[in-house]
Amino acid sequence: MSEAETAFQIGPIAFWTILASSCIVVALALEQLYTYWTLVPRARELGGELSKILYRGDLPAARTLCERSSSPVADIFIAALNRMTTPNESLHKAAERERQRLGLWMKRRLWAIGTVGATAPFVGLFGTVVGIIRAFKDIAAAGAGGFSVVAAGVSEALVATAGGIFIAVLAVVLYNFFQARANHSTVEIRLIVDEFIEQLDGLKERGILPQNGASSIPEPARSEA
Repeated sequence: MSEAETAFQIGPIAFWTILASSCIVVALALEQLYTYWTLVPRARELGGELSKILYRGDLPAARTLCERSSSPVADIFIAALNRMTTPNESLHKAAERERQRLGLWMKRRLWAIGTVGATAPFVGLFGTVVGIIRAFKDIAAAGAGGFSVVAAGVSEALVATAGGIFIAVLAVVLYNFFQARANHSTVEIRLIVDEFIEQLDGLKERGILPQNGASSIPEPARSEA
Protein backbone atom coordinates (compact mmCIF):
# COMPACT_ATOMS: atom_id res chain seq x y z
CA MET A 1 0.00 0.00 0.00
CA SER A 2 1.38 3.42 -1.02
CA GLU A 3 1.80 6.34 1.38
CA ALA A 4 -0.89 8.26 -0.48
CA GLU A 5 -3.39 5.43 0.07
CA THR A 6 -2.41 5.25 3.74
CA ALA A 7 -3.01 8.99 4.18
CA PHE A 8 -6.36 8.65 2.41
CA GLN A 9 -7.43 5.98 4.90
CA ILE A 10 -6.12 7.81 7.99
CA GLY A 11 -7.81 11.09 7.06
CA PRO A 12 -11.40 9.91 7.65
CA ILE A 13 -10.35 8.53 11.05
CA ALA A 14 -9.87 12.07 12.32
CA PHE A 15 -13.23 13.11 10.90
CA TRP A 16 -15.11 10.20 12.47
CA THR A 17 -13.28 10.73 15.75
CA ILE A 18 -14.42 14.34 15.83
CA LEU A 19 -17.96 13.30 14.94
CA ALA A 20 -18.01 10.68 17.71
CA SER A 21 -16.64 13.25 20.17
CA SER A 22 -19.44 15.64 19.27
CA CYS A 23 -22.04 12.93 19.92
CA ILE A 24 -20.43 12.16 23.30
CA VAL A 25 -20.41 15.83 24.29
CA VAL A 26 -24.06 16.30 23.32
CA ALA A 27 -25.16 13.14 25.18
CA LEU A 28 -23.26 14.08 28.33
CA ALA A 29 -24.53 17.66 28.16
CA LEU A 30 -28.15 16.49 27.99
CA GLU A 31 -27.61 14.13 30.92
CA GLN A 32 -25.97 16.88 32.98
CA LEU A 33 -28.71 19.36 32.11
CA TYR A 34 -31.35 16.95 33.37
CA THR A 35 -29.36 16.34 36.56
CA TYR A 36 -28.92 20.00 37.44
CA TRP A 37 -32.39 20.97 36.21
CA THR A 38 -34.10 18.68 38.73
CA LEU A 39 -31.58 18.32 41.57
CA VAL A 40 -32.08 21.55 43.53
CA PRO A 41 -35.88 21.86 43.06
CA ARG A 42 -36.38 18.27 44.26
CA ALA A 43 -34.04 18.91 47.20
CA ARG A 44 -36.00 22.03 48.16
CA GLU A 45 -39.29 20.15 47.91
CA LEU A 46 -37.99 17.31 50.08
CA GLY A 47 -36.49 19.74 52.58
CA GLY A 48 -39.79 21.61 52.85
CA GLU A 49 -41.76 18.42 53.52
CA LEU A 50 -39.21 17.28 56.11
CA SER A 51 -39.41 20.66 57.82
CA LYS A 52 -43.14 20.24 58.33
CA ILE A 53 -42.71 16.70 59.65
CA LEU A 54 -39.89 17.60 62.03
CA TYR A 55 -41.91 20.52 63.32
CA ARG A 56 -44.24 17.87 64.71
CA GLY A 57 -41.27 15.86 65.98
CA ASP A 58 -42.28 12.82 63.93
CA LEU A 59 -38.89 11.21 63.30
CA PRO A 60 -40.20 7.88 61.85
CA ALA A 61 -42.29 9.76 59.29
CA ALA A 62 -39.23 11.81 58.29
CA ARG A 63 -37.19 8.67 57.76
CA THR A 64 -39.96 7.05 55.74
CA LEU A 65 -40.24 10.10 53.51
CA CYS A 66 -36.50 10.11 52.83
CA GLU A 67 -36.42 6.39 52.05
CA ARG A 68 -39.25 6.76 49.54
CA SER A 69 -37.78 9.85 47.90
CA SER A 70 -35.87 9.53 44.61
CA SER A 71 -33.86 12.70 45.28
CA PRO A 72 -30.11 12.09 45.74
CA VAL A 73 -30.19 14.57 48.65
CA ALA A 74 -32.34 12.10 50.62
CA ASP A 75 -29.18 10.09 51.38
CA ILE A 76 -27.79 13.11 53.25
CA PHE A 77 -30.92 13.39 55.36
CA ILE A 78 -30.93 9.65 56.09
CA ALA A 79 -27.29 9.79 57.18
CA ALA A 80 -28.16 12.58 59.63
CA LEU A 81 -31.22 10.75 60.93
CA ASN A 82 -29.15 7.62 61.51
CA ARG A 83 -26.92 9.59 63.89
CA MET A 84 -29.68 11.08 66.00
CA THR A 85 -28.71 8.96 69.01
CA THR A 86 -25.06 10.07 68.88
CA PRO A 87 -23.45 13.40 69.79
CA ASN A 88 -24.19 16.37 67.55
CA GLU A 89 -20.70 16.39 66.09
CA SER A 90 -21.18 12.92 64.61
CA LEU A 91 -24.48 14.03 63.11
CA HIS A 92 -22.84 16.94 61.32
CA LYS A 93 -19.93 14.83 60.11
CA ALA A 94 -22.24 12.13 58.74
CA ALA A 95 -24.25 14.70 56.78
CA GLU A 96 -21.09 16.38 55.49
CA ARG A 97 -19.66 13.08 54.23
CA GLU A 98 -22.81 12.34 52.27
CA ARG A 99 -22.89 15.87 50.94
CA GLN A 100 -19.34 15.51 49.62
CA ARG A 101 -20.27 12.22 47.98
CA LEU A 102 -23.17 13.99 46.28
CA GLY A 103 -20.78 16.69 45.07
CA LEU A 104 -18.56 14.04 43.48
CA TRP A 105 -21.62 12.41 41.91
CA MET A 106 -22.71 15.70 40.35
CA LYS A 107 -19.30 16.17 38.69
CA ARG A 108 -18.86 12.56 37.57
CA ARG A 109 -19.30 13.40 33.85
CA LEU A 110 -17.31 16.60 33.70
CA TRP A 111 -13.97 14.89 33.17
CA ALA A 112 -15.19 13.43 29.86
CA ILE A 113 -16.44 16.79 28.58
CA GLY A 114 -13.17 18.45 29.64
CA THR A 115 -11.14 15.72 27.94
CA VAL A 116 -12.98 16.21 24.66
CA GLY A 117 -12.44 19.97 24.91
CA ALA A 118 -8.71 19.49 25.47
CA THR A 119 -8.09 16.83 22.80
CA ALA A 120 -10.44 17.88 19.97
CA PRO A 121 -8.07 20.59 18.60
CA PHE A 122 -5.25 18.04 18.39
CA VAL A 123 -7.48 15.57 16.58
CA GLY A 124 -8.40 18.33 14.15
CA LEU A 125 -4.71 19.19 13.74
CA PHE A 126 -3.97 15.55 13.04
CA GLY A 127 -6.58 15.53 10.30
CA THR A 128 -5.14 18.78 8.94
CA VAL A 129 -1.65 17.31 8.69
CA VAL A 130 -3.00 14.20 6.97
CA GLY A 131 -4.93 16.35 4.50
CA ILE A 132 -1.84 18.40 3.66
CA ILE A 133 0.20 15.22 3.22
CA ARG A 134 -2.45 13.96 0.84
CA ALA A 135 -2.35 17.23 -1.11
CA PHE A 136 1.43 16.97 -1.60
CA LYS A 137 1.15 13.32 -2.59
CA ASP A 138 -1.46 14.26 -5.18
CA ILE A 139 0.90 16.89 -6.58
CA ALA A 140 3.73 14.35 -6.74
CA ALA A 141 1.50 11.77 -8.43
CA ALA A 142 0.17 14.25 -10.99
CA GLY A 143 3.58 15.74 -11.68
CA ALA A 144 2.06 19.22 -11.70
CA GLY A 145 0.36 21.69 -9.35
CA GLY A 146 -2.99 23.39 -9.58
CA PHE A 147 -6.08 23.78 -7.44
CA SER A 148 -7.81 20.77 -8.95
CA VAL A 149 -4.93 18.53 -7.87
CA VAL A 150 -4.79 19.63 -4.22
CA ALA A 151 -8.49 20.44 -3.74
CA ALA A 152 -9.36 17.08 -2.11
CA GLY A 153 -6.47 17.17 0.39
CA VAL A 154 -6.92 20.83 1.31
CA SER A 155 -10.67 20.36 1.74
CA GLU A 156 -10.05 17.40 4.04
CA ALA A 157 -7.58 19.47 6.08
CA LEU A 158 -9.97 22.42 6.45
CA VAL A 159 -12.89 20.20 7.47
CA ALA A 160 -10.80 18.49 10.13
CA THR A 161 -9.53 21.81 11.48
CA ALA A 162 -12.96 23.42 11.58
CA GLY A 163 -14.55 20.37 13.19
CA GLY A 164 -11.88 20.07 15.86
CA ILE A 165 -12.08 23.75 16.78
CA PHE A 166 -15.89 23.74 16.89
CA ILE A 167 -16.10 20.69 19.14
CA ALA A 168 -13.33 22.02 21.39
CA VAL A 169 -15.07 25.37 21.86
CA LEU A 170 -18.41 23.68 22.51
CA ALA A 171 -16.92 21.26 25.03
CA VAL A 172 -15.01 23.98 26.90
CA VAL A 173 -18.11 26.19 27.12
CA LEU A 174 -20.20 23.29 28.40
CA TYR A 175 -17.49 22.26 30.87
CA ASN A 176 -17.29 25.75 32.36
CA PHE A 177 -21.08 26.03 32.47
CA PHE A 178 -21.56 22.73 34.27
CA GLN A 179 -18.67 23.45 36.61
CA ALA A 180 -20.31 26.70 37.65
CA ARG A 181 -23.69 25.00 37.87
CA ALA A 182 -22.28 22.25 40.07
CA ASN A 183 -20.75 24.80 42.44
CA HIS A 184 -24.03 26.70 42.63
CA SER A 185 -26.00 23.51 43.28
CA THR A 186 -23.53 22.50 45.98
CA VAL A 187 -24.12 25.77 47.82
CA GLU A 188 -27.89 25.43 47.48
CA ILE A 189 -27.81 21.89 48.84
CA ARG A 190 -25.55 22.94 51.71
CA LEU A 191 -28.10 25.56 52.74
CA ILE A 192 -30.95 23.05 52.59
CA VAL A 193 -29.00 20.50 54.63
CA ASP A 194 -27.94 23.13 57.17
CA GLU A 195 -31.58 24.07 57.75
CA PHE A 196 -32.42 20.40 58.25
CA ILE A 197 -29.56 19.92 60.73
CA GLU A 198 -30.59 23.04 62.63
CA GLN A 199 -34.08 21.62 63.02
CA LEU A 200 -32.69 18.36 64.38
CA ASP A 201 -30.46 20.24 66.81
CA GLY A 202 -33.46 22.30 67.92
CA LEU A 203 -35.50 19.17 68.58
CA LYS A 204 -32.68 17.73 70.65
CA GLU A 205 -32.39 20.90 72.69
CA ARG A 206 -36.11 20.81 73.37
CA GLY A 207 -35.79 17.21 74.54
CA ILE A 208 -38.10 15.87 71.85
CA LEU A 209 -35.39 13.68 70.37
CA PRO A 210 -32.70 11.65 72.18
CA GLN A 211 -29.40 13.28 73.11
CA ASN A 212 -25.94 11.71 73.38
CA GLY A 213 -27.28 8.22 72.92
CA ALA A 214 -29.72 8.43 75.83
CA SER A 215 -33.41 8.16 75.10
CA SER A 216 -35.58 11.02 76.29
CA ILE A 217 -38.61 8.76 76.56
CA PRO A 218 -38.83 7.26 80.06
CA GLU A 219 -39.05 3.52 80.38
CA PRO A 220 -42.19 2.09 82.02
CA ALA A 221 -41.83 1.15 85.70
CA ARG A 222 -41.31 -2.52 86.37
CA SER A 223 -43.47 -4.23 88.97
CA GLU A 224 -41.60 -5.89 91.78
CA ALA A 225 -42.18 -9.54 92.31
